[in-house]
Amino acid sequence: MRADAPNLDVLRSAAVTFVVLSHLLLENSLTGGDDYHVQTLGTLGVLIFFVHTCLVLMLSLDRQAANGKEHQGTFLFLVRRAFRIYPLSIVTVIAVASIAWLYADKPPTGWAVVNNLLLIQNITEHASIPRALWSLPFEFQMYFFLPALYALVIYSGKFASYVIGALWLAAVALVLVFWALGWDYELIRFFPCFLPGVLAFCLRGSSRDFSPSVLFMYVGLVAILDPWMVAHGVKATILSWPICLALGLIIPRCREIEIGWLRTAGKEIARYSYGIYLIHGPMIEFSFYHFKGASPVVPWVVFIAGTAGLSYFAYHAIEKPCIEFGRVLADRLTSYRVAQKWSV
Repeated sequence: MRADAPNLDVLRSAAVTFVVLSHLLLENSLTGGDDYHVQTLGTLGVLIFFVHTCLVLMLSLDRQAANGKEHQGTFLFLVRRAFRIYPLSIVTVIAVASIAWLYADKPPTGWAVVNNLLLIQNITEHASIPRALWSLPFEFQMYFFLPALYALVIYSGKFASYVIGALWLAAVALVLVFWALGWDYELIRFFPCFLPGVLAFCLRGSSRDFSPSVLFMYVGLVAILDPWMVAHGVKATILSWPICLALGLIIPRCREIEIGWLRTAGKEIARYSYGIYLIHGPMIEFSFYHFKGASPVVPWVVFIAGTAGLSYFAYHAIEKPCIEFGRVLADRLTSYRVAQKWSV
């Protein structure tokens, strides 16, 4: 299994599509009434991101070890990840906050902006700027655990899937204990959503007996049932855990999708998905607020063109150069550390 496998590209594309679609439906007051909780569709997209990201990063750590770079360690792994996630989020926060300071009745405080720049607003309980930024602190904080989880998987050998499965059960139990005791479980409630990505990595050598349609039929079915169940009173947090677990179990058992246009579309959308995720929210507000009195088509044209154009620009002007810089920096720091070691 590769990090750029077609199934993973299409899965990531579906995730960002769910997020954008849910926000568009909410903006246009198409909420689905009492039978479909539209916001949960967007949350489902984020959950898919969590599983996908953990799997991809575990594959990255494995590739790093296979290339003889396991000595890069946790710090340099985090350096590379920081240059992947921070640059575009920083630019987005500054841009959105600047516009809010100029035009909003209640602009964010300077301290709120600082916390968003550092991606710690989930700890300090500040509002996210923009709102879609809420998931990034959880994702980045999970990065700190991944090298240790990778080491645990390698050490556990053929029992790795059972070890991670037990860890998943322990994470679920921990959140439930916090909930039962009335403690704040906000910072740990997504642990059981990240671990299935690690489980998928453990099962990467499984025989691929299932058609790729099984994976995407599952995702489609969950996109229908999850918001429906939440609308009828089922707790979204508790639902999220088995949803992610099943996804982690299904991914490594499915053959790669072979439909040419879908592979191409999935790859392109996945490439720009981070920019789409961060930019679509401000573009919705701009398009459907400032062009509200125009023809009904105009806001949609502005939204689609603006989101696509800015995401393309963000990837090529910010994301890609910073990812490459982070890679080069990590390699140079590794060379420096090795040289220092041999000079002693």
